[in-house]
Amino acid sequence: MRSHNNQAIIAAAGSRKTQHIIDQVLGDPTKRVLVTTYTNENLNQIVNRLSQGTGIVPSHVTVLGWFTFLMNQCARPYQTYVLGETGVMGGLNFLGQRSRFTRKDNPKRYYLDPASAVYRNEVAALAHEANQRSGGKVVDRLAGMYDHIYVDEIQDMAGYDLDLLDALMKSPVALTMVGDPRQATFATNTATRNKRYRGSAIVDWFDERTDVCIIDNRVESYRCNQAICDFADDLYPKLPRTISKNTEVTGHDGIFPVKKWDVSEYVAKYSPVVLRWDRRTKTGDLEAMNMGASKGSTYDRVLIFPTKPMISYYETRDFNALNEQAKFYVAVTRAKYSVAFVLP
Repeated sequence: MRSHNNQAIIAAAGSRKTQHIIDQVLGDPTKRVLVTTYTNENLNQIVNRLSQGTGIVPSHVTVLGWFTFLMNQCARPYQTYVLGETGVMGGLNFLGQRSRFTRKDNPKRYYLDPASAVYRNEVAALAHEANQRSGGKVVDRLAGMYDHIYVDEIQDMAGYDLDLLDALMKSPVALTMVGDPRQATFATNTATRNKRYRGSAIVDWFDERTDVCIIDNRVESYRCNQAICDFADDLYPKLPRTISKNTEVTGHDGIFPVKKWDVSEYVAKYSPVVLRWDRRTKTGDLEAMNMGASKGSTYDRVLIFPTKPMISYYETRDFNALNEQAKFYVAVTRAKYSVAFVLP
């Protein structure tokens, strides 16, 4: 029996997308719910919100990291269908990769390293193959355990993750997938499978599945003012424009240039959070955070030490000059009131 409750929530930065999951999960304690996401930071945030800071989530809720979910609830129970016996799978090899010359007809060498740990890039593939070879038992088991599965930060999913989600959408389990394609700064794996749907192209994957999944585009930002939304939206012109719900006026609102020799005075006056590409970026004596690490945070103001391509975008609004749109988008959309760029 197919669920009629599959939903993809494509939401802009500041749209309270994770809070939507929290509200839905806590709203009906009679439903057996699984919440899963890729990064530990987001996982901890979900646990903290669901538990109201106690670390103990309600009894009807299970919260798992994506790899724990793939390993322990999908691949491990049905490993015998792929690996030929039970008890073969060990832990997770997050950094290593199998030899590209290894053949799939030798599954233990294909999926496992010499210590029997599953290669990170192959976990989802192993789970998918276990489901196929078992006649759908992986998904059937999940359907028996949960009424609703929530996947947060869906833009991080890649490779065979999408095949498993396809199977879940055709099952009795209600599946809700939430994320912002513009914030695809991470990926669960580097497999070539479903490569055309990586990053912001995940919206194409959803567009092809409207027969089994309702798409909900949430374009309202409760964080960024309209000037910041407009600047960030220009990075992804094919995606819906964002409407700001932040109408507060502070007297220093929007996008600003700051010359290098004025940085100290600017910081003293406005106290922005300083963002940089990575630790190689020179920020003087200012304490700074990497752009990628700021994901999920909200600040009143940010001061960005941009790369040369970012300076070019600031001057021309030509996103083709950028080699990393997602982290730049994340950095800009952390701010509620003002974003300043340090320029030569």
